[in-house]
Amino acid sequence: MVRKVVPILILIVLAGCDNLFFDDDDIAAPLEVYDSFYKELDEYFSFFPYLTQDFDSAFQANRIPIVQNQDSDELINSMNEMIQFLKDGHTNVFIGNNALSYTGWFDQYPANELPDISGYLASNTVLNDALSFGRISGENLGYIRISTFTGNLPISHYEVIDNILEQLKEMDGIIIDVRSNGGGNSNNADLIVSRFNDEPRFMFRRRTRLASGRNDFTEWFDYHTEVHEGFRFSKPVAVLTNRRSFSSTEWFVSGMRTIPYVTVVGDTTGGGSGNPIHRVLPNGWSMRISNTQKQLPEGYDFQYIGIPPDVPVWISNADSISGIDSILEKAIQILNE
Repeated sequence: MVRKVVPILILIVLAGCDNLFFDDDDIAAPLEVYDSFYKELDEYFSFFPYLTQDFDSAFQANRIPIVQNQDSDELINSMNEMIQFLKDGHTNVFIGNNALSYTGWFDQYPANELPDISGYLASNTVLNDALSFGRISGENLGYIRISTFTGNLPISHYEVIDNILEQLKEMDGIIIDVRSNGGGNSNNADLIVSRFNDEPRFMFRRRTRLASGRNDFTEWFDYHTEVHEGFRFSKPVAVLTNRRSFSSTEWFVSGMRTIPYVTVVGDTTGGGSGNPIHRVLPNGWSMRISNTQKQLPEGYDFQYIGIPPDVPVWISNADSISGIDSILEKAIQILNE
């Protein structure tokens, strides 16, 4: 394996589920830390069956520089190499306020989102850091933007969906925009899905990796959508996605796409199906590891490949320069039909 020169500490805005950060400790016994890092992955990482290259060979190749020169630079470089090797956005190492993370699941792809779509909106009300809503200009269609599903916000930030739907209940349809929503807490995703869902529906099945072997898992557990007992919006809905729709946002998409009157429009999601667990390395650094597999009703796991939209649409460079949101416009067309 060819080693690359990487920055010693990489400050990355993490997508996916909410994170814990630990104070930076003095690094002691780098080889011990690296071997413990390997052991945690060996026992808990859930996607070994999906890897196309040999993990153990990569681990040994990146262990050699630490054996030859036991210092923090080599340790961080080697761990970062392995994080990049796994290509999993939910597997990270936290060093103080910095993180070693893989971001290729989104930064290798076009954004498929405009920085400003205010020209499409007749009104737009920002309720909090998670939700805003308005109406599409010239149409009897509502628009809801969900920026995050983070669990760092109070549950009330998501329960405002009831107020939003009360104000949009006379609309002929609603567009829900979760483009570039990196995820957070799946409970918040379930809450929003329940406001559109009229009966429990099978959204995916899930199993957890066991430490006894890389192919050892619990039995599959079927997960179904939740149903809110209060008002639910039951007219046509379009959900907008892009490659930066990740983690709990994909949980949300998994639920919404089971509803017959929902259409997913845009780009394939980021491909982060693994729920992470938190572990602590001998020097006090924290790490996350994807510890589950999921299978959609179609029978495949969307890890690495993402969830495809019902209607694929991409924003061309020409449209982007002209301020045309092709994905949003297609959703408007679909709802009007």
